[in-house]
Amino acid sequence: MVDHELPHLTGIERSAEVLRFMISRLEYALSPLGNLREFIKLNFRLSICIAIPVLMVAPLVTMAITQFKAWIALLTDTFSSFVLFPLSVVLSILLVCGMIYIGRSILEMRMRTQRRDPYGY
Repeated sequence: MVDHELPHLTGIERSAEVLRFMISRLEYALSPLGNLREFIKLNFRLSICIAIPVLMVAPLVTMAITQFKAWIALLTDTFSSFVLFPLSVVLSILLVCGMIYIGRSILEMRMRTQRRDPYGY
C-alpha cells in the first residue's frame, strides 16, 4: 500500500515512495508468492560472497604476476649475458687466429717469390 501521508511528504520522499510502490506492484505481479524476491536475495548474497574475496585477492594475484614477469625478464637478461659473452670471446679469438693465419700465408707467399731465381732459370 502507498503511505497515507503521501501528500504531506517532500518531493523527493514522494518520488521514492511512488517508485517503491511501483516496484512492489511489479514484483507482486511477477511472483505473488514472493519466490522472485527470495531468488533475487539469494543471488545478491551469493554475488557478495563471491565478490568480496575476489576483490581482495585479485590485486595480490596481479602483483604476484607482475613480480613474476619482472623476475623472468631479469633471468632472461642474465642468462643471455652468460651465453653471449663467451660466444663473443670465442668469436674474437677465432677472428684473431684467422688474421694471424692469413698474415702468415701472405708472408710465406712473399718468401717463396723472393727465393725464386730472379733471371727465370
